[in-house]
Amino acid sequence: MERLTVNVAGLLQEATGSARRLVVDAFYPGWEDVTFVAPVEGVIELVRAGKGIVVRSELATTLELTCCRCLGAYAHELRVSFDEMYYPQFDLATGSPLRLEHDAIDPEFLIENVDRFDLSEAVRQHVAIGQPLMPRCRRDCRGICPECGVDRNATVCNCPVEEALDPRFAPLQEMARHVRHDRPA
Repeated sequence: MERLTVNVAGLLQEATGSARRLVVDAFYPGWEDVTFVAPVEGVIELVRAGKGIVVRSELATTLELTCCRCLGAYAHELRVSFDEMYYPQFDLATGSPLRLEHDAIDPEFLIENVDRFDLSEAVRQHVAIGQPLMPRCRRDCRGICPECGVDRNATVCNCPVEEALDPRFAPLQEMARHVRHDRPA
């Protein structure tokens, strides 16, 4: 399933404050930029609010990410929570277009049909935002040796690894060398 479509015809006819709760248990989006190891699961609450519907979600999934240090693939558990407001584009009774008061409403947050809308784009955006900027397979990942290219988590190499020194600290490093050599034995 690539879309998470929700029918809101009944909710749009109810009073402000009316709510629906949906359990998402097997949403497998087919997005090219994300590899899912497990389906998206969780709860979505829809609340009638003024001229639209507030969507509150608590979702979880597992993604396959690439470690920024060792370049190995690993499974990353991700929790996604969001609150979004969706506005109807059409009158439910007549099907005629509604004049929206807010011209700057993002089209992804419009109820595009008379009675249903797609939450897939909101979930996609929040999954993208929720991913770590520098994903690591584990906190103490040693990465790849810059000399020989082996994964230092799996193999011990004998390559001399010089730590790159910020050139602004070169005078301090030089001063530290002199202090060590000037000490009496």
